[in-house]
Amino acid sequence: MKTTLSNQQTVNRKNSVRYTASFPIELPANRIDLYQWVTEMTEQDYASYSNAHQAMGSHFKDGVFYTVNVENIGNETIIQHYELKYHTPSHVQFYSARSKAYIWRWLPAVVGVPWEMQIRPISASTSEMVCLIGVDFPNALLRIGSWFVGLNGYFLRKHLRKEGYAFAKDITSKFSN
Repeated sequence: MKTTLSNQQTVNRKNSVRYTASFPIELPANRIDLYQWVTEMTEQDYASYSNAHQAMGSHFKDGVFYTVNVENIGNETIIQHYELKYHTPSHVQFYSARSKAYIWRWLPAVVGVPWEMQIRPISASTSEMVCLIGVDFPNALLRIGSWFVGLNGYFLRKHLRKEGYAFAKDITSKFSN
């Protein structure tokens, strides 16, 4: 069965790719607050989720939460300027409209990057986190080129699995009390 987000907020555009994965959490869904988790995330937390994570900073401006992060995925370095677009305790959606991806670490391209997470109950004592990441390319040529360089999303899916498990582990740790 394909993992999907219910009440998905991230729109899939014409030249887009989306990847989702789910991760088990040994806590009931009502004990987890994703909004609190992401707004309290530190640079040290971010670096611990993946060795691809290079830097991170966040702030509130006029009541809106923003975060900037730098990561290496496959052969690309990506600088993302996320804005929190939607949130509830069990669902957050970020979007970076002008992420800068450096193909082979030196050819710049501007892309959109969605990041969305949702906590869903599985039983009275367990839940799952569903995480979506993707790329909105400005044109078909860049999407096709990315398909070849990224081996059809291999590096992005691999990164999603690694950081998703680390997210779930950290969420379990922080909300177990």
